[in-house]
Amino acid sequence: MPEITNWMDQIQRDYPDVVSIINYGQTYEKRNINLLKIGLNTGAKKKAIWMDCGIHAREWISPAFCQYFVRQILQAYKTDPKMEEMMKNLDFYITPVLNIDGYIYTWKDNSTRLWRKNRSPGPENCTCYGTDLNRNFDANWGTVGISFNCCSIIYCGSNPTSELEAQAVTDFVGSRKDDFLCFLTIHSYGQLLLVSYGHPNFTAPNYIELIFSSNRLQNLWLSGSLNISMTCHNK
Repeated sequence: MPEITNWMDQIQRDYPDVVSIINYGQTYEKRNINLLKIGLNTGAKKKAIWMDCGIHAREWISPAFCQYFVRQILQAYKTDPKMEEMMKNLDFYITPVLNIDGYIYTWKDNSTRLWRKNRSPGPENCTCYGTDLNRNFDANWGTVGISFNCCSIIYCGSNPTSELEAQAVTDFVGSRKDDFLCFLTIHSYGQLLLVSYGHPNFTAPNYIELIFSSNRLQNLWLSGSLNISMTCHNK
């Protein structure tokens, strides 16, 4: 984790005209949760894109993707007119590692490598640690795809946003909800594009648009124009 923190500091030094670091919360173990805000300061109110990586601690390639994405857009914006225009009209809010405590724990030794959750203690009379942050948000919380067993890897927590990390994201995005056009969480479990809301009885208001865009991406990949593999699912 120190390497990623140092990298964030270096990115801010290398691109001071478009990059700033924002602290927006702390983890259970009192580590700062920081993001990179990337965009040209035009003085105008701008729309935004959110991206977080590393919400599941063991998915190491996820934080690496966030770093790769940051490098790509920063290298492109001075030479690619489309990227420069995007920087003028959009701000990117990118958290390279959201589940910092869990991520650090996976580096402890071989026995902790596959740790998934955060590192908060379980409820009273539970000897297990951690909540699956991905299932702790206040969006159809505690309904499908979860467990109330505090020792389960998909334990959803005692309440919606009971975890500091989930609450930090909720507060930050919620205070700017009219600005965000897109909310992306990067995983590495499978080559899938998952769309809201992950419930069989509820879909996002723009569900048709999301599926249409997903299919376009898939067709680009199948044609060889996009070098990634994905399948469309309702998350």
